Amino acid sequence: MEFDRLKIKIRGFEAELPEPLDRCLRTLVTAECEIFSEDFPDNQDGTFNRVWRAKVCGTTLVKQGDKKPIACKSKRSQSQRLRAKLWSINSSDEFYEAIMDKIIFNAENVIEFLKDK
Repeated sequence: MEFDRLKIKIRGFEAELPEPLDRCLRTLVTAECEIFSEDFPDNQDGTFNRVWRAKVCGTTLVKQGDKKPIACKSKRSQSQRLRAKLWSINSSDEFYEAIMDKIIFNAENVIEFLKDK
């Protein structure tokens, strides 16, 4: 059987792999994530749970057995990552649009400010 692409999917995350995985081996996946929300569900007994929700971004390492870890890049675009970060700060459409308008209108100043950071 011949394959065009090798991918790993983890609930909404997908990355291409340069080599196949062995289904018989356990797989360790280490992922860089961005936390986008925090919830406090009630346990109905006077206690609460604290649950962080995160999206995988950046580099992900996949390791099986004694093999060298495989580094995979997230397929999320930079604009998707920026949108997620802005939504983690304030999840209103008005905030997102206002900030993006300011970034676009002041692009040269933003670049000048950030280039040496």
